[in-house]
Amino acid sequence: MSVLQMATKAAGAATTSSQRKRKVHITINSNAYQRLECIGRGGSCRVYRVMSENFKIWALKKVSLADVDEQAVRGFKGEIDLLRKLSKVDRVVQLRDWEVNEAKQTLSVLMEFGEVDLDTILKRHIHTEHPTFDAGFTLFHWKEMLECVAAVHQHDVVHSDLKPANFLLVKGSLKLIDFDDTINVHRDHQVGTPDFMAPEALSFARADTAEPISGAGKLVKLGKPSDIWSLGCILYLMVYGEPSFAQCRDYLQKAMLITNPRHVITYPSTGIGGVSVPPGFIKTLKACLTWDQFQRPDIETLLSESSQLLYILVWKPREMSLLVKSTWGRFCKALLDNAENPVFQEIPTSFVGRRFSLTKSTWSAQGDGRTQSTAGLASEAEAPAPIYCFSGILHV
Repeated sequence: MSVLQMATKAAGAATTSSQRKRKVHITINSNAYQRLECIGRGGSCRVYRVMSENFKIWALKKVSLADVDEQAVRGFKGEIDLLRKLSKVDRVVQLRDWEVNEAKQTLSVLMEFGEVDLDTILKRHIHTEHPTFDAGFTLFHWKEMLECVAAVHQHDVVHSDLKPANFLLVKGSLKLIDFDDTINVHRDHQVGTPDFMAPEALSFARADTAEPISGAGKLVKLGKPSDIWSLGCILYLMVYGEPSFAQCRDYLQKAMLITNPRHVITYPSTGIGGVSVPPGFIKTLKACLTWDQFQRPDIETLLSESSQLLYILVWKPREMSLLVKSTWGRFCKALLDNAENPVFQEIPTSFVGRRFSLTKSTWSAQGDGRTQSTAGLASEAEAPAPIYCFSGILHV
C-alpha cells in the first residue's frame, strides 16, 4: 500500500469516527430521535430537524423553561392543548409529541416538518429580477389559505396572528402553524408586525385576547373577522408586491394609520410588474379590508361558488371550445410520449373517454353563467359538470 493510500484510508477513518461522535440522539417519552441540524434559534429556544427510527423527518423545538415566567409556561401548554384539539384537522400542522423535563427544565415539542413557509415562497416570487403579478399563482395560494382558516373557524378557533410566515407548505398543501405568539416552531423572527393585524386588534386589545372590548360606540369582540382582515392583507401583498400600508415605515404611525377609519386604502388597477388586476381581485380585497369588522365577509362566503374571485366562468363558447381542445391535445401528447410509463398506463379508459366527450360539447353563458348544451354527447348522463376556471386549471 502506498503512502498516499495509507493517508487517505486514515483520513477516511478519522472522518467516520468524527461523524459518529457528532450524532446526537434525543428521547421524548421513551421514543428516540436523531438530531440532524439546527434550523432556527432565538432567545432560549432552538429548533432542530430530527429523524425518527422509521426515518421520518420532524421539527423539534426545545425551550429552556429556566428563562421564562409562569405565564409563558401556561402559554406553551395552552398552545399544546389547542393543537391536540385540532389533531384531526388536516390544515393544521400536526403535533407529534411533547414532553416537559423537570430535571433539565426544558420543554420539547415535536411537530410535523414542512418544506417552506409562505413568507419564503412570496419573497422568492416577488423579489426576482422582473417580478410580475401572476393570477394563477395568487389564486392557488389564496384558496389554500382560505381552506386553512375555514378548517379552524369550523372549530370556533380564531388564529389572530395570520401572516405569510404562519402558513407552512407540507407535501404541496398549506397548513397553519403558531396559534400563540409564545410557541414558534418553524420560524425565528420578530412577531407583532402591524402589517397583517386588523384595526380592532391594534385599537382595543392584544390580538390573542378574547375579552369584550369597547370602541366605536358599540361592544366589540375580536374574532373571526380579524382573521379575514389578515387574509386580505396577504392577498394585497400577493397582488401588489407590498403590504397595504407599506408607505408608512414607523411602527406607531403605521398602527395609527390602520386604526383610522377615515383612511382610504388604494387599489391600483395594475399589480406587480404593471400587470392588469382583474376586478374580482379588487372586489375581494375591498371586502376583506373593510374597516368595520361586522361588514367583512365570513370564510364560507369567500370560499363559496358565488365568489367572483375563485369561481369565474367568463369564457365565450368558442374560447371554451378551443381551451378544452387544447387541453385535450396536450393530454394526448403526454400519453403518447409516456406510453411506457406505468403511471399513464393506470389511467382508466373511462377517464379518457369522458374527457374526449368534453371536446364535443358546446358551451353557452346562460342563467348563472355555468350552463352548457350537450351536443355530441351520447346521453344526458354523460353531460359534463360545470367547468370552473381556477388557478389556470380546469376543474370538472
